[in-house]
Formats: sequence, C-alpha cells, structure tokens
Amino acid sequence: MSYCLISWGANSHGQLGQGSQSEECILPREVDLSNCSLKPQKIKKIVGGAGHTLILDDNGHVYTCGWNNRGQLGFPVKEEVLSLQRICRKFKEKVADIACGWDCSAALTKNGRLFLWGSNCFGQLGKDPKSLQWTHEPFEIATGRKIKGVSMGLRHTALVTEDYKVLLTGTGSKGQLGLHGFNSPRNDRTRQAVYTFTEVPTLTNIRNVSCGQNHTIAVGTDGTVYAFGDNKHGQLGLNTDEYLKTTIPTKLPHVRLKFPVEVHSGWSHVITLNADNEIFCWGRNTYGQLGVAELVKSSTWKMTRIESLSRVYQVSVGSEHNVALTEDRKIFCWGWNEHGNCGNGHTNDLANPEQLLLPYDYTGILVGSGSGHSFAVLKKS
Repeated sequence: MSYCLISWGANSHGQLGQGSQSEECILPREVDLSNCSLKPQKIKKIVGGAGHTLILDDNGHVYTCGWNNRGQLGFPVKEEVLSLQRICRKFKEKVADIACGWDCSAALTKNGRLFLWGSNCFGQLGKDPKSLQWTHEPFEIATGRKIKGVSMGLRHTALVTEDYKVLLTGTGSKGQLGLHGFNSPRNDRTRQAVYTFTEVPTLTNIRNVSCGQNHTIAVGTDGTVYAFGDNKHGQLGLNTDEYLKTTIPTKLPHVRLKFPVEVHSGWSHVITLNADNEIFCWGRNTYGQLGVAELVKSSTWKMTRIESLSRVYQVSVGSEHNVALTEDRKIFCWGWNEHGNCGNGHTNDLANPEQLLLPYDYTGILVGSGSGHSFAVLKKS
C-alpha cells in the first residue's frame, strides 16, 4: 500500500511544494518528498495563505513552503521556499492545529498554547505594528487562558478559549471584530483596529469560529450561528437588502447547526459541514463557489444545501474555491479556477462540484487548500 501527496493551482511563489514556480498548475502533480521527512500517510492537516502552505503531521511537526516575504514560513526572510521544509525546534510541545492568514501563520499546541508569526502590519498577530511589522520567529501569545481554536482572515485573527469565549485582533474597519460600542483601548477609539487580543463581550458558549476576508462567523455550543463584519455578498447569512455590514455579532434567524459541525469561510462565502455529512453554504457566488449554479444572485445570502454532494467526509475552502472529500474517497472541486485551482485541466470557473480525476487505483484520504491552490493525500488501493 502506498501513499502520495499531490498539489495543483496557483504556484507563483512555490506554494505547491513542487520545487518550481509557475503561474498555474492546471492538473494535479505529485509532490516530491524524497528530501523531506514528511510522510504522506502521516499528514493531519493542510492549510494555505495567499502564497504559502503549512502542513501538520500526526507527530505534531509543521512543514512549510512558498512565499516568505514576511517570514510567514517560519524561516528568515529570503527568496521563496519551493519545497516543503520542516520548522524545527520552534515550538515547546506537540502542535495540534495550524492556520494561515494572507501572509501570516499560527500553530496551536495540544496544551492550548498559541504561537504566531509572519506579517503583523495590521495587528493580526496581537502586537502593535509600530513595534512589530513582521517576524519569522514564532512567538507565544499570552492570554491567561488555554486556546482551543484559531482562525485567520485577511487582516484579522480570532481565537476560541477553553471557557468558550472569543478573542479577536487586527483590522476591524468592516466590523469583523464585533467590538463596536464597547470600551476600547486608547489607541482604538473608533474600532478601526485592535492590536491586542480582545474579548467580544456578547459572545459566550462559542465552540467554533471562522474568519473570512472581512467577516467572522461564530458557532455556539447549541448550534446557534452568529455573524459580523462585511455582508456585501451575503457572507453573513443575512439579507443584503437589510444589512450591508454589522459591527456587532448578530444571531442568524432560523439557523442552527447540528454538531459535530465544521464552518469554513472563504473571502466572501461560507461552507458548513454538518453531522449528517451534508454541505450547506451562503455568500458570494460570482465564481460558482456555492456549488449551486441555479441560485439567484439576490438569494445567495440564504443557507443552501449542495444537493449534488452527499456523504462528505471533509471539506477545505480557499479564497473563492472549495475542495471536498466524500466518504467513498472521491475528491470534488468547484468555484474560482483562474489558476487551475480546481485541477481539471482548464481555467474556467466551476459552478457545480466536479470530480477530480485521480490516477488509477488511487483514492483520496485528505484534502487542503490555500487562497488559490489545492492539495490532496492519496492512497493506492
């Protein structure tokens, strides 16, 4: 039995880990791991930013490649890193989860300690940009509480604590921090930005949080969904005729998700995977990222099920495209395809999920994505 890692899509910074750079890779190619300690069968999670990739294995080791202009790979700033390399001796204990922003990165350890690195130009690492613009050295964030979850958007970061509270930092110009009207630090009377992780007072009993380009989604322990930030494309799940944005967490009426549930935000769309292995979505559909071609533009803010996909095991969301793995180990892609993000041999956007053609006798094990690039782990039957 053999395993392999494949990648496709945008590769202008070497984010596919294929040892080269290219504007696009429209068909999946195997990633050469012969000079790397990473084993495909050990991969636990794959995430990506604008032009960089993080991979976590089940030993708690983190591997990176791609764009490194702000130290987002965890190495001193230099030319792009074209092949996967392990970040060694950076963390004090086993890493349990990873996340990427546009040009920053996060690692969460099994004991709830959070390490951040990369760009901090907008305070997204919880530091004042006047004192720290960027760093390649992961540093620990001290909140006084264990962290259970982390999500990074374009220019803001959200955390879920062990007591089910939400902390946010970074840009808040569209209301994505959910802090409007509350006491604020002296440097932030208008809530345009916050440079330290700040608790959202109105959010309690939160289990999951997901950051988009300029919005945030939070899911309560009872399945209740709250949204705040930009709603230009209906990404909050609220009627765009009534809400262009909201600066305070707003409960979505008639929406309750069944646990266990995953919530993933693209730049301006949201994908959920529920306990029944069904995918629901809302938000922008310009590139077909909602996977329902017949949706009327005025109604895309309403939660809609992608009926053509059933028994979904895992889903990963890029900026405007999606990759899903079904329980029968087939891989489907849809949405923005300008750089071959959907891996089907052309660059036309896909309005409906389309199956990825895999090598003979290979099935999907795990999928991942960055802004415009995609990965999958395959197993030979």
